[in-house]
Amino acid sequence: MTTLDSRRPTARDRSADARGIVRQSSDIHPTERIVRRRRKALPGVLALLFGHVLDRQLASGRSPAAGGIVAARAGYLLSDARWELVQSWQRVLDQAGRAPRARDPHAPLCRDRIIDAGGDVRTMLDVLSSGRAVSPRGVAMAGLLLSDGTGPLYNRNCPVNLPAALRVVTTHLETTLS
Repeated sequence: MTTLDSRRPTARDRSADARGIVRQSSDIHPTERIVRRRRKALPGVLALLFGHVLDRQLASGRSPAAGGIVAARAGYLLSDARWELVQSWQRVLDQAGRAPRARDPHAPLCRDRIIDAGGDVRTMLDVLSSGRAVSPRGVAMAGLLLSDGTGPLYNRNCPVNLPAALRVVTTHLETTLS
C-alpha cells in the first residue's frame, strides 16, 4: 500500500521554478498559479487589443517568428479570424450585388468595383476557405483591405486597383513561409 507521500510525483504534480528546481504542486502558492496563467494569456490578450497595429506589421512583412504578441496575433489570424474573414468578405460580395438600402448603417460600398473584382474576391476566398496552410501576412492583408475605410472597397477616390490588390493578397496567402 502506498501512502500519499511515498508515491512518485507525476508531471501534473511537479513544477519547475525559474532555477529548474522541481516542486510538488502542493508547494506552489495559489497566487503563483494565477501569475503563471496570466503570463501565458497575456500575449493573446495584447494581440487582441493591438490587433490592428499588429495586422499592419504582419501585412508589411514582419515575421511571426519574432515571438511574443506578434506570434500570438499570427496564431489568432490563422485560426478564428481566418473563418470570420471569409464570412465578412462573403457579406461584402452579397451586399455589392444588392441595391443599396436607404439609411444603411454600414459604410457605403463601391459596388461597381467589387462586382468587377468578384472573380478575384472568389479566388481569394477559395484559398482562405480551403483549409490549406496560409500565410498570416496574407490573412492580415485581406483583413486590412476589408477594414480600411479609405481603401478601394469604400472610397471611390482611392487610387488602389482592387483586382490587383486582391491578387497580391492571394499571392501572399499562398506563400506560407512568411
